[in-house]
Amino acid sequence: MQEAQLSTKQECDDRILELVEEKPENALAKRIAAAAELAALSVAVSPVATFLPRLNWGIAIFDPVSFFWIAAFLIGGPYVGITASIAGTFTLFFTDPTLVGPAFKLAATLPLIIVPAVYVKLRARDRGGETLSNARLYAILMLIAFVVRLVVMVPINIVLVPILMGVNDVTFIVQYTVSLNTLQSFWDALVPFVIVHRTPVFKHFRLW
Repeated sequence: MQEAQLSTKQECDDRILELVEEKPENALAKRIAAAAELAALSVAVSPVATFLPRLNWGIAIFDPVSFFWIAAFLIGGPYVGITASIAGTFTLFFTDPTLVGPAFKLAATLPLIIVPAVYVKLRARDRGGETLSNARLYAILMLIAFVVRLVVMVPINIVLVPILMGVNDVTFIVQYTVSLNTLQSFWDALVPFVIVHRTPVFKHFRLW
C-alpha cells in the first residue's frame, strides 16, 4: 500500500514538473511575440521623432525608437533585441521621412545589443540577462559598445553622406557623427536600463 502511494506521489510530481517546465516551442513563441510587440511600440513612438531636431541626413539627435529595441534585448536576450530592431527598421521605412535614417539607426543600435550579449554568452551564461542588472558592469559594456558604434558609424557616414547629401567636409562629418552618437548612446543605454532593471519589468517579463 505504501509503495503504491509513493508511486502515485512520484507520478504526480513528474506530472507537475512536466506542466511547469517550459517547452522550447513555447519559449520561442514568447520571444517572437515580445520582439513583435516591442518593434510595434518603437514604430508607434516614431512620430515623436519627427518633431525632434535632426541632422540633414535623417538621424534624430534624441530618438526614443531605439529605446524599445534595447529594452527588447534586456528583457528577452539577443534574439528578441535583434529581431525587434530589424522588424522595427523595415517598418520605419514606410513611416520615416527618410529611408536613410532607419538604416543608420539600426547600424548604430546593434553594437549596444551585440557587445553585452557576447559578454553574457561567454562569461555569465548561467545568469543570463540578470547579469546586466549590475549597473557598473552594464556601464562598462555599454562604453565598449559605444566605441564599437563609433568604429562602425564614422566610416559609414564618411562614405555615404557625401554620396547621399553632397556634404564633402570630412572633418564636419566626423565631428557631427561622434557628437551625435555620443549623445544618442548615452540615452540609448540609460533609459532602457532604468525601465527594465530599476523597475519590476525584468523580474516579471524576463525571457533569458
